[in-house]
Amino acid sequence: MDSYRKKSSADARSILESGISTLDALNSSLADLPFKGNDALSQAESAFVATLAEGDVEKANEVVDAAYKVTRDALSMGSNHSRTLERFVNLHVPQMEDGNNFGVTVQLMFSRLLKEEREKCDKSLSETSKYYSSRADAIDKFSHLAKTSKTETKSSASSNATGGKDGDEKKESSSASTEEKTSTSDGGKVNLHRVKALAALDAQMYTDLVDALQTMMDGFVVILDNLEKNWDKLESPRGKGYGGYGSGGSSMVY
Repeated sequence: MDSYRKKSSADARSILESGISTLDALNSSLADLPFKGNDALSQAESAFVATLAEGDVEKANEVVDAAYKVTRDALSMGSNHSRTLERFVNLHVPQMEDGNNFGVTVQLMFSRLLKEEREKCDKSLSETSKYYSSRADAIDKFSHLAKTSKTETKSSASSNATGGKDGDEKKESSSASTEEKTSTSDGGKVNLHRVKALAALDAQMYTDLVDALQTMMDGFVVILDNLEKNWDKLESPRGKGYGGYGSGGSSMVY
C-alpha cells in the first residue's frame, strides 16, 4: 500500500501546484461570457428573443453552447480533483491510537469539505445534462416549422395459368409507391410566445451554467487554500517520523 500512498501524495501535490493556473484559466473563460451583472438574465433573454424571432429556432444557441462546454468540463474536473484528494487524505489516516489526534481532526474536516464540493459538482453535472432534451421539446412545439410525413405502400400479386398455347405459365408482379406530405400551421409565422419560452429556457440555462461555474471555482479555491495551509497535517497527521499506517495499509476514520 505504500506505493499507492506515495502516488496519492504526488497526485495531490500536482493539483496544488497547478491550482493557480487552473483558476486563472477558469476566470478567463468566465470573463469571456457575454452577459454579466445583476441583469444578466434579462440581457440574455432579450438577446435570445431577438435572434429566435428571425425564424431559425432550430439553430443552436452558440452562447449557451460555449458556457455549457466550459462549465461542464470544469465541473467534471472539480469532481475528479476532489475524489483524488479524498483518496490522498484517506490513505494517510493513521491507525487509531489514544492522543495526538489533532492532525486526524484536520484530515476529517478537509475530507468533509471535499465531499461537499464533489457532490455540488456532480449535482450540477446531472442537472445541466437535461438542457438539450428540454430544448428539443420546446422546439418541437413550434407549429410554423414544416412537418413532413411519409407513407410507403407496397403490393404484390401472382397468378398461374395451365394448358395455354405456351404451356403452363406463372406471372408475378409487384409495385411500390411513396406519398410524402409537408404541412405547417400558423401560416408559417413564428409564434412569439413560443419564441419567448425558448429564449427563457436558454437564458435560464445560461445563468445556471455561470452560477455553477462560479460555485465550482469558489469551492476549488477554498480547497487549494486548505490544502496548502495544512499539507503537513494532511500528509503526516502525527508528524514526519510516524509510521503507524498498519502493515496492510488499512485506515480507520474516527
